Amino acid sequence: MKNSKTFAKLLCLLLSVECLIFPAATVKADTMPYDTYSYDWWGEDVLQPPAYLYAEELSYLQSGTNLKNPQDLFIRDNVLYIADMDNNRIVALDTSGEMLFELSSFASKNNAEDSFKQPQGVFVTEEGHIYVADSGNGRIVEFSPEREFIREIGRPQTELITESQKYVPTKVVVDRAERIYVIAYGINMGLVEFDRNGEFQGFMGATQVSVSMFEYIWKNYFSTDAQKQRMETIIPTEYSNIFVDHNNFVYATISNLSAEDHLNGADAVRRLNPTGTDVLRRLGNTDIIGDLYSATDDAAWSSFTDIAATEYGCYFILDNAGGKIFCYDYDGNSLFIFGGKGGRAGLTRNPVALALNDDQSKIYVLDAQLGSILVYEITEYGEALLGALSAHHAGNEPLSYELWQEVLLRNANSEVAYIGIGKTYLKEGNYKEAMEYFELGNSRKYYTKAFQFYRKELMQDNFGKYMGLIAIVIVAVLIFAVSKKIKRWVGEAKCNISER
Repeated sequence: MKNSKTFAKLLCLLLSVECLIFPAATVKADTMPYDTYSYDWWGEDVLQPPAYLYAEELSYLQSGTNLKNPQDLFIRDNVLYIADMDNNRIVALDTSGEMLFELSSFASKNNAEDSFKQPQGVFVTEEGHIYVADSGNGRIVEFSPEREFIREIGRPQTELITESQKYVPTKVVVDRAERIYVIAYGINMGLVEFDRNGEFQGFMGATQVSVSMFEYIWKNYFSTDAQKQRMETIIPTEYSNIFVDHNNFVYATISNLSAEDHLNGADAVRRLNPTGTDVLRRLGNTDIIGDLYSATDDAAWSSFTDIAATEYGCYFILDNAGGKIFCYDYDGNSLFIFGGKGGRAGLTRNPVALALNDDQSKIYVLDAQLGSILVYEITEYGEALLGALSAHHAGNEPLSYELWQEVLLRNANSEVAYIGIGKTYLKEGNYKEAMEYFELGNSRKYYTKAFQFYRKELMQDNFGKYMGLIAIVIVAVLIFAVSKKIKRWVGEAKCNISER
């Protein structure tokens, strides 16, 4: 602990010198058109150092045809793939914004000329296979890494979708087991799942219906038949976007939640395992719904439109209503929030998709109204914050502890930093120190866990002492009781002798 304090002092000194020598970084952060903040244990927004700063806008394409109402963005091996809906094409750019290729017309089965119609989703596998949600044609189209047509997957064959219901796939992802998951407009039974052969397997991860007691009683016991017919049918909400991580878990966002849903803490994000069960951890102090408001606030609730996750469990969510990016850790703690809407550089108009590069050093946000991609670069504070979480996930506790100390030097109000240090102590078996930091981070869940280990450790270390003390007390009590009885017996014996 002494060494860590010495290191903290040296680090603080180095940071002070760096600020004097390189003041430009601070000026750049101060000129950003948005604040960076997070929510604390009381649900209050707390300002913090910027984790990402706006860098540039990728808007010019060498082909001379700008993006027109693009709807999806995906990154693989530093190539940006865009579903350019109103131009009926898929565009591939490098990270500097220069055109690599576009895919619009192709030879499909039987070498027939074919083309897209308002594609809204694109996904690329590790092997380079391109999947397109060809919305207007009601199909998923797969291409080889050389952009040659492989197959199309059409309307799922099931009685659960009536013939009169139009099938409009909007988003598509493929996991490492080659299972294909599709979001289809108007289908509220969950994700449409196909196997690797394109055979329909069913619906996965249907959202649960939430009905208030008042609505249930009124609809079933007091409303007339005419009122019942006029009432809206209570149906599950639809997913707005999906992302598959390296462990085959599917993150899904829900955007069309009502104000009542937000106030009741409804699920706006889910992490679905292959069986469709939501396994997202919600151990944070606030609900994972975006910005927190009360019923009296005149503000637009967050509307999640896309999500991306890292290998160490952090996930970034794009809010279309406020133009913000929300970042949460594996436990659901709010890490940071930044961004906004407006006309200044760095602000969005209609953000619809986001993507992270491999090391999370850049965030790419696709704006449908601007027809461009906004690029945000990570700061030193962001590197320390995400690096600490990554190191903890990899089991490198010394590095994690060092980076959490750096986070605290830059942001003393960071509850997640205190929790992170507490986790380091917990993993090392220093339960008392872990309890202290969990208390500072207002983490009741982990404090209780550390306390249970600490209590068990105390019992194991002091069981012999406690049992020895208890044995001594019992023996002393027995000796006292026996001696008292002996004295009484001796007294009674003397009285009997004297009477004789």
